[in-house]
Amino acid sequence: MLVIIRDFLYYICLISISYMAFGSEVTFTNTVTNITQGSEASTALEGRPGDVIEYNIDLFNGTDDAISNIQLVSAVPPFTALAAVISCNNSDLPSTLSCDVITPDSVNQVGYQGVIRWQLVGKLGVGHRARVSYQVIIK
Repeated sequence: MLVIIRDFLYYICLISISYMAFGSEVTFTNTVTNITQGSEASTALEGRPGDVIEYNIDLFNGTDDAISNIQLVSAVPPFTALAAVISCNNSDLPSTLSCDVITPDSVNQVGYQGVIRWQLVGKLGVGHRARVSYQVIIK
């Protein structure tokens, strides 16, 4: 059975930032990679049951000021479950940011299905990037 992930990408990209809006100067890039099949990062892919898929959310600060109080929100797509515990240590964050992973019921374990929130503490400097990621397995 072949599962198309393309439609899920729109579902999981529920990203919000809890500071004043900076318009297009703060940009997000969302990519997905089929780890099992060794695919390149893309905005869409195909996968089969049992495949591990990695979602990456990249944030770029193109403003004239550092930004803070950043929250990124995503969700485990339908027909998948978390394949690994989400760790901020696996994220690509500048040294000026730390991270907390929060779920509505405080569950961050393999098999989790639901909303994921990253609270980035500190400041993302001008011209800097931050990345959070998580892996799911297709059921």
